Amino acid sequence: MWNNRPIIIRIKRHENVHPFIQALHVQHVPLKRVVFREQEVTFETTMHYLPKIRRVRRHFRLKMAVYYADELQVFRAQLWTLLGLAMMVAIPLLCAQVIWRVDIEAASPELEQRVGNTFQETFQLETPMSKKILPSDAVIRQKLLEAHRDLSWVHIEKHGGRVILRPQESPKQTKITNEKLASHLVATKSGVITHFNIQNGERKISVNDTAYEGDVLVSGVIESGTDQVFVGAKGEVYADYWLECSFKIPTKITLETLQQKQWRVLVKGIHQEKIDYVQKKDLPNWLDPYVSIVEEQNTKKMQVELDKSKVDSLLLPLLHEKVIRSLPAKTVIKKENLLQVKWGNGTVEGKVLFLVNENIANPIQGQQGE
Repeated sequence: MWNNRPIIIRIKRHENVHPFIQALHVQHVPLKRVVFREQEVTFETTMHYLPKIRRVRRHFRLKMAVYYADELQVFRAQLWTLLGLAMMVAIPLLCAQVIWRVDIEAASPELEQRVGNTFQETFQLETPMSKKILPSDAVIRQKLLEAHRDLSWVHIEKHGGRVILRPQESPKQTKITNEKLASHLVATKSGVITHFNIQNGERKISVNDTAYEGDVLVSGVIESGTDQVFVGAKGEVYADYWLECSFKIPTKITLETLQQKQWRVLVKGIHQEKIDYVQKKDLPNWLDPYVSIVEEQNTKKMQVELDKSKVDSLLLPLLHEKVIRSLPAKTVIKKENLLQVKWGNGTVEGKVLFLVNENIANPIQGQQGE
């Protein structure tokens, strides 16, 4: 039976009511809650038997009214109702397992383009796609940091079916150049060599080899038979090494975020406060003593309370940023492992292990030919 929706049938009292009910029993029509009243007789059955009931009713010439017994029910145990509920639950669950968009939000359109191209070339993903296909945050961050060594971190946010990548550039540092070529490039610390950027000299170690502090990485002296030719050593040698850091910070911290830049007109004599600006427009000499047009960079302060749910989204990025600022330029932190963390007395303390990729080559000066 495909339609078991319950119905209530009301029959006006008549001498043919009893034969009518007996005829329904003969045709095996189930009747429930049969009630005889002064003016009518009521009983319950299902929609499946309604055609038979109507044929018998016409034979006995009775007046009949049909009502649904479940009109006041919120949920009806019917096939289409169950299918509709199943679809209403299944469709959001299925859509939640799909990544519909991957967006890049960076400080400049050029950086967005470069990071977007690298992401597409590295992972070759097309949206929409299943969340199971998307690599983990650590893998995405490591690949992008390896490809763009001017980045210090890549924030990854997920909102429903949208993934947002926010690359953050390393702080700009002034590079002091020394045109005098060194005799050798020596390792300042131990690590596994990842790549070279050499302009002069001869490599004394290969990629994936372990270099120890004091080892000669690049020699500026090349042997030619019994002679030695000084060519000088110049360049960079990058290696991976693990850096363990301890931290202790309050759980309530104040963060400052840069807001959108805006231009402001200052009139001398009216605006007395001191304004910190990014740049200033050049005005004619006759107007400059009276008016200034400057571009402001405002900051917004917000207080955040650290808890266990913000370890990956806030605590590790803060530690990452603090460590990267203490390291030389072009240094990249590939990975971080939280060794231990302890909460209490309004502070959080622990240890974190960073996988650092840094230029470990240190030039040493000496006499030519040594």
